Amino acid sequence: MSINIEKLDPQKLEWLRKKTSRKIILKQGQSPGDILTFTRALADLKTTYPRYQIDVRTPCAEIWENNPHLTPLKEEDPNVEIYTIGYDEINISGWEGLHFSDAFRHDIEKKLAVKINKTGIRPEVWISNEENSWFNQVHCDFGWDGPYWVINAGRKQDNELKQYHRFPKVVDQLNEYFNGKVKIVQIGHKDHLHPPLKNVLNLVGKTDTRQMIRLIHKAAGTIGPLSFQFVLSAAFQQPAVCLAAGKEGVRWHLYPHMRYIHTNGALPCCAWDGCWKGGEKGKCVALVKGVPKCFTLIEPYMVVDAVKWYYQGGMLKMPEKPLWVPGHNSNSNHEHKLNRLQQLSRHFHRG
Repeated sequence: MSINIEKLDPQKLEWLRKKTSRKIILKQGQSPGDILTFTRALADLKTTYPRYQIDVRTPCAEIWENNPHLTPLKEEDPNVEIYTIGYDEINISGWEGLHFSDAFRHDIEKKLAVKINKTGIRPEVWISNEENSWFNQVHCDFGWDGPYWVINAGRKQDNELKQYHRFPKVVDQLNEYFNGKVKIVQIGHKDHLHPPLKNVLNLVGKTDTRQMIRLIHKAAGTIGPLSFQFVLSAAFQQPAVCLAAGKEGVRWHLYPHMRYIHTNGALPCCAWDGCWKGGEKGKCVALVKGVPKCFTLIEPYMVVDAVKWYYQGGMLKMPEKPLWVPGHNSNSNHEHKLNRLQQLSRHFHRG
């Protein structure tokens, strides 16, 4: 039988605090971006208590691939403690200034009755040496070996507060700036709403979770709303432009190296904290012709200028010329094509 800390007497609780070796399964059932944020708290737990054996039960198991902090555990083991981890402090994050990762860490502390040393806010994703050796999906599908930005221009059906309506203009202005030397790759889940953009390399519906991780790992940066792609950019500490608008509290999600475009303080519905609407929390209350008003305040040039900053500041370098794969569309280059197909097979059919 698993341990339920809520029912323990004070003496048992004190024993747990002093125990140096424990078997723990942590459960978390939210979306991929939330799970990825959760990795920071788990890593800090393992770093603070290296003798703890820790396992997880979450959606998106691909996020945990190659993670050195995990030990396979069975729920049937009578010595295993099982806890469901949440982030109740979201309800006070607006005025407390908490980061999302802090809320996960605090909930683990409360439920395990321990103190965890904070090491940062950056999520963790572990890429294997084998994965690093593969051609990326942009090379395999389009024959492009140059730098690329990943853009998430869509949303789930129940959340209009993650849908920026001016992405076509953003893409046009970015393509003019890049002048063919940098490409834009559109991504998105096949079951969500992702209007196809023109003049991009389209991978909508063509990536699973692990493929998405590898795709963004090799990218110059990402552009999109509060979603999985910007948390991956936080993990890889790469350039990113997040169109947050007024949906959530600024400090809840903010990573210092990103360009975080928000409208908090400009509208009554997000005067300090975010409105937190969307999904089960209800629809936007300030729609302008079907578009959340907070998004109407974000002009395309703001997004484009945010991308340009990384080049103007020196974090990114513009290549001298386009880098297409030689012979990608040529039937005569059989050896190259055979090698590419072999790499593609390894890329999509792991294990």
